Amino acid sequence: MKSKITFPRTLKDWYYKGDETFADDLVYVKHVWLFLRPFFASRGYAMYQQDAEGFSDLNPPPFPPVAKTTSYPYARQVPCNQVKQRMAWSIRMWPARDILGRDVVIKVISEVGNPSPELEVMKRLNSKGLRSDPANHTIYAIEFITFDKFIFVVMPRWDSAFLPDFATVSETMSLALTCFQNIGMNAVMDSSETIGKTGMRDPAEVRYALFDFGASITFPEDTDIEEASLTRYNSFALHDVPDESVKYPYNPFKLDMAFLGTSLQTYVRHLEPFVPQLGPFFDSLVDMNNPNQLSASQALACFTKICDGLSPDIAQVPLDTRVWSNGVIEKKDGELITVVESL
Repeated sequence: MKSKITFPRTLKDWYYKGDETFADDLVYVKHVWLFLRPFFASRGYAMYQQDAEGFSDLNPPPFPPVAKTTSYPYARQVPCNQVKQRMAWSIRMWPARDILGRDVVIKVISEVGNPSPELEVMKRLNSKGLRSDPANHTIYAIEFITFDKFIFVVMPRWDSAFLPDFATVSETMSLALTCFQNIGMNAVMDSSETIGKTGMRDPAEVRYALFDFGASITFPEDTDIEEASLTRYNSFALHDVPDESVKYPYNPFKLDMAFLGTSLQTYVRHLEPFVPQLGPFFDSLVDMNNPNQLSASQALACFTKICDGLSPDIAQVPLDTRVWSNGVIEKKDGELITVVESL
């Protein structure tokens, strides 16, 4: 039977056109993905299926059954009583399972004749030299698949690195150190059970990785990062970097450090009562106009020194706090605590 769908002609057709067409664009792209189910099945991937009742819900395929055991780079599968899997509103990707029951994500990332920055980033990060580097904490590209005019990447499906609870100071610092070395978690959890989930951060099992490069840009490997510049708008306010603070052209590497600082301090700076060095450390990252802002290598060295200086007693302090925002710490029970200035 011939499909009535007009297949996308450009990469832009796989995404929302605007607020006014949001719903129509979502329906269209979902139908395109469903049209591709037989193709990806022929490549060994059973795509998640549309739920009969919930428009934004997708159910795991009836076959193959979920893998009981997996090994890196595939995620640990966390048992749950939920049947449905809720899909995020990222319509350029779709969840699936391979023939061994391991969860993966398929994402359209480029046109064949017009390589996208995301494709270039994924290929560079998965090159033999970089993939063998133990500090390369980025998601694996299992394979690249071409269909019609488009290139898809298949990646292991990992979950949120920040939503499951941190039990101790050391668990939180370990995740942050991974961020500065180069972030999702190697586990698949039902969305209704992610927040507050405990017991997910055993150092013998947990791995973290960066896995979204849709807004990334590649620079030549001999680029002087002190002199690099961009004029592209980059949703600064979403990362707590005020739009008015950005002076064009800006240095993208300094902006990266500001983004990392503002994002990471939300989940790490609540440890400041136990690790007072964290306050000045994050203050040295978040302002891209600060001439003394730490570079990536300086930040890694500084944070490593902080980690190495933790006493065993402090490292194993159990946590009852979750996040920090503008000097206010939120506890796991919702209570708010104002950080004393002297800290």
